[in-house]
Amino acid sequence: MADKNVKQVSFEIDLKNQIMVGTSDNEAPIDHDIGRKIADSISRSLENSSNEWLNQFDKNIENKEYLKAYDLFDENKWTLQFCVDKGVVNKLRRMDVSKLDNDFRKEYLTFLIALSSHLGVRENLLQDIDNILFNHEKELDPVLVQNLYLEKANISAINGFSNKAVLLYKKIILSNDSDSATIAWAYQGLSKLTETEEDKIRYAEKAADKHLEAGSRDEAVKNFLKISDIKSVNNPEAAVNIIDRCIDLYGSEKLIDRELLASIKHKKASYFQRIGRYLDALPIVEEACDLRRGLIGCESELHASLILAEVVANANGESDKAKDLNSEHERLSHIISDDNFSLRCEISEIISRSGVIDEVLLSKVISSDDRSMLASVLLYQSTNSCLNLEESLELLDRSRLIVESQRDKRILDIIFFSIAEKYRVEDMIDDAYSYYKKSLESNQFYHPSAQNCAAMLINEKRWKDAEEFFKDRMVLVGELPGICFGYARALYENRKYSLAFKYFKKSDPYVDGLSDYISACLENVDDAGIALGGGDNNAIEKVITAEQFYCALEEFSYSVSADTRMHFWVRDKEIGKYKWTKNPEELSKQMLITFLNGKFGKETIDILQEQRAGAGFIDLYVMLPGGLKVVIELKMCGGGYSSNYALSGESQIIHYQTNKFTKIGYLVVFDARARDYGKGLRKLQVVNGHTIYSLAIDMRPQIIKK
Repeated sequence: MADKNVKQVSFEIDLKNQIMVGTSDNEAPIDHDIGRKIADSISRSLENSSNEWLNQFDKNIENKEYLKAYDLFDENKWTLQFCVDKGVVNKLRRMDVSKLDNDFRKEYLTFLIALSSHLGVRENLLQDIDNILFNHEKELDPVLVQNLYLEKANISAINGFSNKAVLLYKKIILSNDSDSATIAWAYQGLSKLTETEEDKIRYAEKAADKHLEAGSRDEAVKNFLKISDIKSVNNPEAAVNIIDRCIDLYGSEKLIDRELLASIKHKKASYFQRIGRYLDALPIVEEACDLRRGLIGCESELHASLILAEVVANANGESDKAKDLNSEHERLSHIISDDNFSLRCEISEIISRSGVIDEVLLSKVISSDDRSMLASVLLYQSTNSCLNLEESLELLDRSRLIVESQRDKRILDIIFFSIAEKYRVEDMIDDAYSYYKKSLESNQFYHPSAQNCAAMLINEKRWKDAEEFFKDRMVLVGELPGICFGYARALYENRKYSLAFKYFKKSDPYVDGLSDYISACLENVDDAGIALGGGDNNAIEKVITAEQFYCALEEFSYSVSADTRMHFWVRDKEIGKYKWTKNPEELSKQMLITFLNGKFGKETIDILQEQRAGAGFIDLYVMLPGGLKVVIELKMCGGGYSSNYALSGESQIIHYQTNKFTKIGYLVVFDARARDYGKGLRKLQVVNGHTIYSLAIDMRPQIIKK
């Protein structure tokens, strides 16, 4: 029999998030085209899988055959997990639930509430929840009851009843009937409603940890990325570190994880590009492109990464690489069939040639329901030189309102800058300065706002504002020569000669007139005054997050390695080598308990030893302030303890987590391997929904000569 060339196309489907990603074992374009057609066919089949029985369901309702309609629903309701048609909710609402017996009515209403929430159809939903709670609360699972209250809180938040929503969220968090996932969503709701950035971060951290505890890695990552976005305004390094934590939570073996990992790397590169760190951005976005190449169903996402890579490559002066990337995304654009993608390409082409977006095209953008695209179009239209100030500001305000209504506010800095420029051109300096500051509050690294604001303040001789402005810029980017000169000039004009002299000396020595300014400062040094400022620290509720706890374990690791490692060893005089002291596991455990109590305080954390969990015992089970529960497994490695013995701690942690209803654990390895120290350990990983932090403590015996 002749050999046949067998080609395989594989797909992974995430039903919860309705994501489908595929790959082909053949890299030929025709095979990927076939794969895309298969993906489209599968998507349509899943979305339409409920059509036939819903039509019969309608007929049964028309004929008032409610029990037949219920039986049909009960048999086929599983198909609705693929549904994206909001009209299905209205069809199901036609059921007269009063004609059903108690159990059927309870089951039907519970499903209807869940489907309505999933599809975002909240009209009449509050009435449904109150109905089922009033008639069936005592019969329902306590966790389900708390989830119904959670949905009531969500509806209250959406409708603007924030105080009611906050009250409900806090009740859910305090309820003994709430599981980790429900508490996580309640914290997430509080994070959205709170006013201060500190509280937004605090609640998002709690939500992320509770999601990890519940095994919901993807939801935890969404909260971590929200924290990163908040911190990115003032603390780039912290923002990037959080993104790196998210990257650590994903592998690239599964197709869906590969796409999610690529999306996080794309976000990291985009942030670097936004703050001007192009050299850092390029390798990261190239990794995102590599992860997305060959994935069926992720063509639009790959296109976005290729464009970002092209922009960054051009900024780095790598024109040949930029041309290659341009050619690749141009070829890719011809095989993407998504309507919104085609519309974006049309808009981009018009903007690239400074064309006009007419009313017909604007109507298409509005109809697309792509609010970020609409905001960008309005921003572009505001640059039309034919518009007067009032017309331009109206377009910019419309763009601002759209962006502010969304979570992703990355172009707010550009919008505020554009508003400031409109005011500056009209000599409305106070308004211009106000919006330059708003632009820099949105993105302190947005260079055009910083540059134009500085020039305007100097030209207008607004020296008090200039002094404040340059001082803030120095705190952010350091004492660069140009900023030092601007700050010194403002200080000089404000008669603060002593401090001005200091910063003139730090300025570029080739600036015209610098020596004259320095001489003038020396002549007036007796009149100098130095302004000092301070601030208050706001106390916040004591909470220990999963990452903070890991950092504490790292401190413990450094302390043991540096100061007490030799307590674990005794010298065997016969063979002239060191061996472990008797029962090192117990010694390590007691040292860790002492350290944690000293670090956080005995009244702050609860540490339980040798807790039974299924068929074994947990080394330490720790309950942290804020409600987080974690498992700690301690292992010796080297000096007679095998690597396999140490690494078996990961499977033990998973076993213990399962029996203790938490999915966060820490493996601490006291590692004495001479050559393979730290080998086989990953700082952070997720195994089947179980989050495991690992760290090695350097226990290699050595004689310290003094």
